[in-house]
Amino acid sequence: MTPDHVVPRRTFGAALAGAAVGLATLSACRGTGGTGSATVDAAARTLATDLAKGLTSGDLSGVDLDDRVRATADLTTIMSGMDGLRPTTTVTSLTADGDAVTVTLAHALTLGSGTWRFSSTAHLVRDSGLWKVRWDPAIVHPDLTASTRLRHTRTPGSRAAITGAKGRELVCQQTIHDIGIDKSHLAKNQWASAAATLAKLVAIDPTQYAAKVQAAGAQAFVVAITLREQDIPRNLGQVPGVGIVDRQGWLAPTRTFAIGILGTSGQAQEADVTAGKGEIAEGDVVGRSGLQRRYDAQLRGKAGHSIHLVARTSSTASASAGPTSSSGPTESTTAVPRQLFDVRKVDGTPLRTTLDVTWQTKAEAVLTKASGVACLVAVDPATGGILAAANSSAAGAESFATTGQYAPGSTFKVATTLALLRAGMTVDSTVACTPTVTVNGRSFKNYADYSSSHEGSIPLSEAFAQSCNTAFISQHAKVTAASLRQAASSLGVGTDHDAGFPAYYGTIDDTTAADVLASDMIGQGGVLASPMAMAGVAASVAAGRTVIPWLIEGHRPTSTARALSTTEVANLRRAMELTVTSGSGRVLAGLATGAKTGTAEFGAAGKLKTHAWMIAYTSTMAAAVMVEVGESGSGTAGPLLKAFWS
Repeated sequence: MTPDHVVPRRTFGAALAGAAVGLATLSACRGTGGTGSATVDAAARTLATDLAKGLTSGDLSGVDLDDRVRATADLTTIMSGMDGLRPTTTVTSLTADGDAVTVTLAHALTLGSGTWRFSSTAHLVRDSGLWKVRWDPAIVHPDLTASTRLRHTRTPGSRAAITGAKGRELVCQQTIHDIGIDKSHLAKNQWASAAATLAKLVAIDPTQYAAKVQAAGAQAFVVAITLREQDIPRNLGQVPGVGIVDRQGWLAPTRTFAIGILGTSGQAQEADVTAGKGEIAEGDVVGRSGLQRRYDAQLRGKAGHSIHLVARTSSTASASAGPTSSSGPTESTTAVPRQLFDVRKVDGTPLRTTLDVTWQTKAEAVLTKASGVACLVAVDPATGGILAAANSSAAGAESFATTGQYAPGSTFKVATTLALLRAGMTVDSTVACTPTVTVNGRSFKNYADYSSSHEGSIPLSEAFAQSCNTAFISQHAKVTAASLRQAASSLGVGTDHDAGFPAYYGTIDDTTAADVLASDMIGQGGVLASPMAMAGVAASVAAGRTVIPWLIEGHRPTSTARALSTTEVANLRRAMELTVTSGSGRVLAGLATGAKTGTAEFGAAGKLKTHAWMIAYTSTMAAAVMVEVGESGSGTAGPLLKAFWS
């Protein structure tokens, strides 16, 4: 079944089709002489060019013809089955012989992956001193006669699916249902009330839909909403005049499933046809957003095209018949079509992703418990493939999980710790955790609930596990913006990649200001990252090498960063494991191997809000949770990650 095929459940629906017309620039060449070695004069050359233009445009009004009425009707009949497609015609040669000129025309029409090319001949004759084209159907194509015409047939390629882990289809063809009011089944005074009742039932604007129904024709079926089978209200039949039209659509497993990444598709409209330059016809399925739009050409494939020489029907033949024409046989009874051109359709190619249906579904279910915008990204450390990239309903159709630009707060201390390790420290090095610290006149402090029992001279690993801001800031002289960027890059953050999908891998701004650098060390200031990028940090520690999260097969980014050493990995793992066993990540005890919490302030002074973060890893998965407005990493983000892994 083709994607634009509609199967009515009741008695409603219609199919539309269209085609695009392509025009090209015309040129004419001067002939050198024929049997009589005569020179082709300028008027004949101009007429030949006018003829080529007229054939290309389908308008012969600017061409001097021996029988304009017959030629115009003939051309209309010949091209009536071509779906508006016309070859581009050019003059290739002119040969003069007394009061006659023979014009050789070249015709070309590109369809799909092929181009139909052929030549024909036209004859110019002088009549009372003026040149005219002696009309003959063979001018349009050499095999045409007064009883034949051209017919184009388009066969769309079969649209391909978007697949996920283990080849499971994520976006595939399914039956969907257009629900609306059939005005033909109602009295005029019922239209408004029925529309309002249906609109309230399917949760759309009653006023707007009622106006849409009123404006439509008296026999119209006016669609209110398109739903999946499981989403159709059970009491729909109680609405007067309601109707359902079944058709095929390309859908993900659920209405919200990775919508910010996978996007949506729909039937092509006039604008799509125009943009498609002959590759899209009205009614085809085209991508509207997300991966379905970006990879639409790959998924859609290429349509096949064939052009046949067929007989004119009795009506079309008689309409264009002139003194030398005959009505010819009818196409339906005696004509055998003869193929003039054919290019086979090319079916779409599946787009292969790493998304796992089970984990994506669970992540989205977990985020229903979150307030406001929240994101959860899960990555396979062994491959870097993204298993889930979920957003809460408050995100709408946005993929903040992969594109959001948020200060990562203390989760960035994984990168800061790596920079300090490269500066000569170890996680056993002693640092000063004080209630406050001042850098360049700017005062920094720990988060409100930081326990005083972990203040004083403590190991870097303890400062990491308890998330002591002042301990890290006190070491600001040991790092630079460049060394922070290099460390972050070794963990997959801060280097842009074209990964084939909407993705933000983070930035660490350059700075020489000590207080800004101090802020950067705790994941604020000039540091931004997406939840996906921070999941990559946890994955890098778990894998012991740089992991750059990726989603699309064939678009796997390659790291050019300094590789993680065995010693660096061992130190980072010790710090993250301590966070789970005795630090701020204890909420994941028994579930995660290593973790890091984080909070980051944002907003106007006096009205600051807090991003809440948690990143963690197990033996088989790394993940990041970000709640746009939360209390703390351990109290807001941590429980969501716990539910995901429970």
